[in-house]
Amino acid sequence: MTSSNRCSMCGKRADTCICMGCKAHFCDDDFQSHRGILINDLDALTVERGNLQVKINEAISNDQSSKHLLATIDEWQRTTIEKVKQAAELARQQVSKIMNFKREEITKQFETLSQELKEFRDTKDVVEQDLIRLKQKIRQLNEDLEQVSPSMTMELNMKQSDQIAWDRMIYVEEKSLCAGNQQHQPKLIGEYFNRICDEKFKYE
Repeated sequence: MTSSNRCSMCGKRADTCICMGCKAHFCDDDFQSHRGILINDLDALTVERGNLQVKINEAISNDQSSKHLLATIDEWQRTTIEKVKQAAELARQQVSKIMNFKREEITKQFETLSQELKEFRDTKDVVEQDLIRLKQKIRQLNEDLEQVSPSMTMELNMKQSDQIAWDRMIYVEEKSLCAGNQQHQPKLIGEYFNRICDEKFKYE
């Protein structure tokens, strides 16, 4: 005896209609009803997809989070440049301070030498030892004067600035709610948004 299939909805005999998705059998009337339910579900998904598209468009056009990050980066740039300027100005002041000190010392010694020479010329009271000492002073002042140059008396130290990893001082990385998916998330998000944008006008 041949067994007959029954409609999964009403229980009537149903040998001709079968859903290839759920593999259930239906009578003619209930098969159309079943297909209608599937179409309604598809329509509902299409509406949800449209709502999602609106949210994505709003997120892209009004991304306050990105604007805040960009503003923070701009502020960091301004403050960092200001700190660099302050460090450079401090170095300039150090150059001036060292150079002025050397020049003042030489000027002071030169004035002392000049005063001694004037006194000896006025009094004519000079001996060999005085001349030797004065010659030695002039020789020493000439040597000191030759050394009063930035290259001879100062060294600019920029080792720490040369070792700064500028690409790591400030950088942006993506946060993931699921730690296990962090490595693959950027690619998946990129592919998803590209697909959404490519299909943007299909349903509009």
